[in-house]
Amino acid sequence: MLQSTQIVLKELEQWFFRITDYAEELLQDLGRLEGWPERVRKMQENWIGRSEGILVYFRLKDTNEIVPVFTTRPDTLFGVSFMVFAPLHPKVQEMVKDTPYEEKVKQFIQASITQDRFDVSKEKEGLFIGKYAINPMNNEAVPIYIANFVLMEYGTGFIMAVPAHDQRDFDFARKYNIPIKVVIQPEDRELKAVDVRIQKA
Repeated sequence: MLQSTQIVLKELEQWFFRITDYAEELLQDLGRLEGWPERVRKMQENWIGRSEGILVYFRLKDTNEIVPVFTTRPDTLFGVSFMVFAPLHPKVQEMVKDTPYEEKVKQFIQASITQDRFDVSKEKEGLFIGKYAINPMNNEAVPIYIANFVLMEYGTGFIMAVPAHDQRDFDFARKYNIPIKVVIQPEDRELKAVDVRIQKA
């Protein structure tokens, strides 16, 4: 008879390899894999996940604490309308400790552990954590969420969300009624928030 066991989050002391530090070397050496099917090479390339971009530093509102965000699209900074931490980011529980959001955040984190974090087809779900970040470009305070589509393994585990120019961010913003700000316009027409879904920015 099969028995089910509840999955719980435990902090363990262990070693990790930051594979992104070796991304360039790994990608270059894929060409040395003679006889490998192109489909498998492409899978390996996607798994390595090399991205070119910059770090942008957001300050947490009412503090002097700075949190870095990796982005490949610094040209969309003026369109940031919310920020998202990966549920397992170590800052999350620290930020909600002794606040009204603490218990709900713990429940969300626990639920996210049982999900396939790499399943891009799963419904985007998130939770506002009662905190704000300051956009360094315009000093706007934008709400901070945790969400199941952000991974600790990518970038810094903290993203800037620009729903007018990213489909994933758009879906999340529509679901949670977050403002959508258009900052990049095509040459042939004026893009508005209502039709950003079809924009290829």
